Amino acid sequence: MKYRAILFDNDDTLMDFQAGNRNAVNSLLDELGYFHPDRYEQYEEVNLGCWAELERGEMDQARLKTERFARFMARYGIPGDPVWAGDRFVELLGQQSILLPHAEETVRRIAEERPVIIVTNGITKVQKARFAKSPLNDLAAAVVISEEIGVAKPDPEMFWMALRPFGIAPQEALMVGDRLSGDILGANRAGIDACWYNPAGLPLTEGVHAEYIISDIRECVAIALQE
Repeated sequence: MKYRAILFDNDDTLMDFQAGNRNAVNSLLDELGYFHPDRYEQYEEVNLGCWAELERGEMDQARLKTERFARFMARYGIPGDPVWAGDRFVELLGQQSILLPHAEETVRRIAEERPVIIVTNGITKVQKARFAKSPLNDLAAAVVISEEIGVAKPDPEMFWMALRPFGIAPQEALMVGDRLSGDILGANRAGIDACWYNPAGLPLTEGVHAEYIISDIRECVAIALQE
């Protein structure tokens, strides 16, 4: 067989993070008394900036949890305690485990023949709560969470740590994910073949290589199970 294990990103590859994130942010803003239809996009601009800093190694996960709310609340004049907001958001986001279309059937089919390992840049408390409510929890051979192990994609060590317990070499694995800067670049650095899930049809960034590009998550089944 070509691939002995399949690594999957979680957010926006298997779970609908955008929908869950929006629900959690709007619920938090409602509790703060500052809900507005435009607020989610304003928050997300700040949030994505913080995650980009994390991927560049400029911010750790513990700081990110509070810093994104400190910046957001300061920029838009929202009173309150950013530490409380960060903790409450974690609780609210942990309630969101919405799957993207065909995610469960895709993972289920692959898991019949190969170990599926989910590797996610996320907060441990959030991700464990979400997986506890998801059928993916019983299908995955392992769920590897960046905060829990102390390294995050695109650091190749995260991929190697995910494979090590299974005795599988990088060249025997496939990484499936939607984020070029984390999933695909990280796979490149780790020596793992990459399958870029690209439903929006975005251009490939210079310096990043994907062995496969798919627009429908179901397409990765044939790739993953090829002999």
